[in-house]
Amino acid sequence: MRKSRKAISALAISLLAVALSETSPRISAHAGVALAEKNEIVKIGTVDDYLPCSDQIDDNFEGFSIDIWRRISERLNLQYNLSTISSFDEAVNLAAEGQFDIIASCHEVTPERLKRVEYAIPYTTGGIVIASQQSNRPVLTLIGKIFQNKIVVRCSILLLIVTGITAWTSSYFKKPKNSRKSKARRLTKAWTFLILNDGIDTIVGRKIRDHLTVLITSLLHTLLMSAIIGTTAAIIFEEKIARKTNELTSKELLLLLKQGLAVQTGTSNANWLKKEMRSAGITPNRETLPLYADSKAQMIEFIQGKQARPAKHFVANITTYKTLLKQSDLQEKYQLTYQLPSKTPQAFLFGGKVKPELKKMINIEIAKMNRQGLTEQIEKDWSD
Repeated sequence: MRKSRKAISALAISLLAVALSETSPRISAHAGVALAEKNEIVKIGTVDDYLPCSDQIDDNFEGFSIDIWRRISERLNLQYNLSTISSFDEAVNLAAEGQFDIIASCHEVTPERLKRVEYAIPYTTGGIVIASQQSNRPVLTLIGKIFQNKIVVRCSILLLIVTGITAWTSSYFKKPKNSRKSKARRLTKAWTFLILNDGIDTIVGRKIRDHLTVLITSLLHTLLMSAIIGTTAAIIFEEKIARKTNELTSKELLLLLKQGLAVQTGTSNANWLKKEMRSAGITPNRETLPLYADSKAQMIEFIQGKQARPAKHFVANITTYKTLLKQSDLQEKYQLTYQLPSKTPQAFLFGGKVKPELKKMINIEIAKMNRQGLTEQIEKDWSD
């Protein structure tokens, strides 16, 4: 009898253990529900007027950051209120003060911001870019760039000198009983043949010295022309390719500022530009002061040339610059000239008063969406 009771007790304990193990995932799955009830309504902030990331149009909140947050809140059964914030820097300040629980926008992860706030797991990437107006005379601009190149200029001068000396010392030019006019013609003809590297047999004399001179000149001609053609091709090919921002020299940055370089305040773009100016030793003055836009609307006016000092270039984020140009109706007028060599992670911000349990649950959901490709698909839907 005792054995049967022990057997029944062991069986009951085993069944209870199995039941607990089966219900434990459910408990963790409903942790968000309990957390929502405990925290009541979650305060969500989002940066306004920053599509495709986040925006409020009338009473609707739009953007792929908003869509990602809605999926997270549905999975965790969270109740929340959404409010707009005017700038990214202001959002960082409000999150650090604990006035919001979550900032659902494309905040770049920077060392300065990490000193003040905590980020969620990144769900996308961004990066600094500089877009510039395309020239109304692209051919003349391209020719100007080619002839401003030191390699092209130096090799061209050296080619003219070498071929000119060879033509002047050739037997063809020094042929006796020729008038000055005839000699000038012969010199021009010999020089032209040597530059073109064609028809040289007509100017080569009978002396071995003439043959050796022309041979050496032809070799130098080949080397110099290769350098000129290769450099010119690189300039033409790179005309449509954005250079890396770390290749931006102090002189080039100074020229951009003098021509008009716009940037929106309260963004990581503005902070990056200030650092670049300090590194280049550029002191802001009337000519070199960036065109600071207080809002996206003003930024568009700078780009469209509606301000007193129009912008020929602007600093933006790779995530949003296309939308900015689309809203300005200037997609064909601007092109990327500089781009950050590496992409920067972007993520939600956690408020200073958010409890660890909520942070953990949100990070788990973002990680799941990242692995499933949902965050990428949502962003792609907004970019297309």
